[in-house]
Amino acid sequence: MKYFVLIILCLFIGACALFPPNPTGFKKNLIETKYLTFSIWEKEGIQAKKPLRIYLEGDGNPNPSNMIALYYAQKDPSKNVVYVARPCQWTDDKICNEKPEIYREQRFHPEIMRETEEILLLIINKYQATSVELVGYDGGATVALNLAHRLPVKRIITIAGILDTESYTYTTNSTEMPDAENPADNLLALSQIPQIHYVGSEDKITPPKVAERFVRNMNAPKSAIVKKVSGVAHDNWKGIALDY
Repeated sequence: MKYFVLIILCLFIGACALFPPNPTGFKKNLIETKYLTFSIWEKEGIQAKKPLRIYLEGDGNPNPSNMIALYYAQKDPSKNVVYVARPCQWTDDKICNEKPEIYREQRFHPEIMRETEEILLLIINKYQATSVELVGYDGGATVALNLAHRLPVKRIITIAGILDTESYTYTTNSTEMPDAENPADNLLALSQIPQIHYVGSEDKITPPKVAERFVRNMNAPKSAIVKKVSGVAHDNWKGIALDY
């Protein structure tokens, strides 16, 4: 009975930090920054001084209901894979209860970006990675694009990514994020990093036209393409293969 009540309570508060995913072949770590605690899953047997691929999860409230980034991290055939949950996901951070805006309207705030950058640098330095690829789903794509030019990133892959926060709030009629770092405001730096943007033809949240405009507005991008997948909406990517 207690187990049932706890599950119902989790559904109401949207947390359920007691029941995090436990992907096979990965080990979980909690890493603290100045203000936050991040949950990460590292693939067992990662080799140092090799290229590293880091997956960034999508938005949640605070936990994501459909963990697309984790799904692709598990499917990734390479050895050097790390999955990074977003702030307040799969943790019991007190600050997340006190300030839910951390994972809501301020989730792309410069301070949140700095905290996430710190985590990524710790991971990169831990393995002395020779190069890094960032793979982000939904809001994880926003984070990847915001931080890529600050890190030794050789390529960015986004899946149903929020590439323009202003366009996103308009399209979804959601709460505005006036302090958000917006990738669409930093196209010059991003144009030097190869990118693949996967979009679903039926996606109403991050429609293909936004990604197409994002790439089109770059000034002579080094390599940036949009791959539209027929019949896919925003959250039904499981079963769709990515090109690495």
